[in-house]
Amino acid sequence: MDDGSDLLIAACGMFIAGSLQRERSCWMTETTEVPTSSTDLLAAGRRDLAVREYTSAVESLAKACELLAKEHGDSADECAEAYLWYGKALLGLSREESGVLGDGMPGTKNGEEEGDSEDQEENAEEVPEKDEKGQGDEVEPMDSEQAVESTSQEEASSSKETEQPGTSNGDLNDESMANLDNEDDVDNLQLAWEMLDLARSILERRAQSNAEGARSLLADVHLTLGEVALESETYDKAVIDMMSCLEIQKELYSSDDRRIAETHYQIGLANSLASNFEEAITHFKNAANILESRIKSLEGPEPTDAARAEIKELKELLPEIQDKIQDMVEYKAETIRRVREALFPSNGATSSQSNGASSSSDAKKPAASDISHLIKRKRKPSESEEPASKKKNT
Repeated sequence: MDDGSDLLIAACGMFIAGSLQRERSCWMTETTEVPTSSTDLLAAGRRDLAVREYTSAVESLAKACELLAKEHGDSADECAEAYLWYGKALLGLSREESGVLGDGMPGTKNGEEEGDSEDQEENAEEVPEKDEKGQGDEVEPMDSEQAVESTSQEEASSSKETEQPGTSNGDLNDESMANLDNEDDVDNLQLAWEMLDLARSILERRAQSNAEGARSLLADVHLTLGEVALESETYDKAVIDMMSCLEIQKELYSSDDRRIAETHYQIGLANSLASNFEEAITHFKNAANILESRIKSLEGPEPTDAARAEIKELKELLPEIQDKIQDMVEYKAETIRRVREALFPSNGATSSQSNGASSSSDAKKPAASDISHLIKRKRKPSESEEPASKKKNT
């Protein structure tokens, strides 16, 4: 009887242990369930992107794009938004790998904002070197503003020449197309451009048919393409894409919308990196004016807590934008000074030489007040001539 009781107790214990193990396994499965549908993967990728978990975001969004492409086709309307967010995640991952994080208006404390002034100083220092080597003393004099524009164009063209295949915001060449056969040969920045460009083509088609939400997504695509161009240092293309974004945003949003202010700021940043100081100042001022207008519209008789928080945030951004404007004014003045020195490097020597030559010639010439050398004096008659004249008179 005792042996039977022991066996029964052992069997019950094993049954209970097995039940607990199965329950624990089910609980772990439920809590660690991985999203499998394209909708869930897209949502998970956007959540990871919001908290800057770029690696996880790229993995989830890549799977979402793959599922949507298999289900609807590579260029289907349903794929556009997933391509956009995948491109954003790839851009963030590229910035993370290069040690530059963050985007948007100042106040994010990202490395991109901190490095702008240093890059701009280097650009300003390079201006006279190019002019001295390429032009020298025989350059025809030109207006300082024209010289600044000429220098800016030279720097923009040099950035194009040094641009690596596969990282630009332009058409892909044959070499980069060959590299696309091997996905490992395509870096994250180039892949981001490809996904965003594919999203752009889909959304442009949808916008022509007046599809709901297509134009707002298209504006976002153009802005992100501009950010990719900034990272690849093709600043002229960045300005073009961002201006396309701005045109759409002006049609969709109110004049004091923060999205328009951010786009103005990004265009100003692109122009500043391209040494287009006047354009940069204009767009930075536009961004500041929009934020000031936004603050006035939020300051009502009884602003809500959300409005107060936004007002505080905007007021903190304004001084940083004003600093950017002041930086551009100083960079412009410094560049003009350097260009003048490069175009006329011998002005000081020429003026000193001319002054020395004039002083030496003045020493040889009589003083201006002494004009005795200009007066013809009568010749005194000699003694032999004097009697003859008297005889004639007599």
